[in-house]
Amino acid sequence: MPALFKQRLITLPTLWGLLIIGLVLSTVMTIGFSQLAFFLATHKPIQGQYLVVEGWIDEPALVQAMTTFDRGQYQLLITTGGPNIAEISPEYHSYADKAAAFLLTQGFQADKLISVPAPASDLNRTYISAVMLKQWLHEHDLMPKSFDLFSSDVHARRTYQLYRMAFDDQTGIGIIPAKTNRYKINTWWQNSEGIKAVLIEFIGVTYTFCCFDPSTFKPDQEARHLY
Repeated sequence: MPALFKQRLITLPTLWGLLIIGLVLSTVMTIGFSQLAFFLATHKPIQGQYLVVEGWIDEPALVQAMTTFDRGQYQLLITTGGPNIAEISPEYHSYADKAAAFLLTQGFQADKLISVPAPASDLNRTYISAVMLKQWLHEHDLMPKSFDLFSSDVHARRTYQLYRMAFDDQTGIGIIPAKTNRYKINTWWQNSEGIKAVLIEFIGVTYTFCCFDPSTFKPDQEARHLY
């Protein structure tokens, strides 16, 4: 009868070895945890032809976007975003239009400002905004070789990844995160707003990288209505 068991030599760490391994792992995890907000608020501008601004960001962030435009060599500022669901009777039906209107009140040049609203969607709102922007640029023969995105602090990495998925490799895309005044990004875990924002965005980024498949995305099915 063949042997069913065989004795083998297994090397296990000693108590001191376990303590050192635990210390190294805890240090790495602590450093990674503290740097999570910086990872999400990625900053990779490429000084593209346009500055594409997510219209749902707050007014202080929109002012920062306008300053970024003025300091750069951008040809156009394009606002994006779906329906304005923050108000019961909104004056502007989309975040794209609302952001554009606000920028005009701040003295932004009307001839350099374009609003590209997106349809309502229960999921993948950032991606559908990117798809609608790409479609609009093609239709108006304004597809640039490159553009920069401007998004809200820790939402920046998810926006960056989803726009790169929506546009082909021939279009260079950069990303600029707004600076938040709701919490300190280097100590985000000490503020409830920071904890909520960072953890939600980390979950969103994880889903984007591991589970979201653009090839199965059908804008006509995602969209609930167009403007």
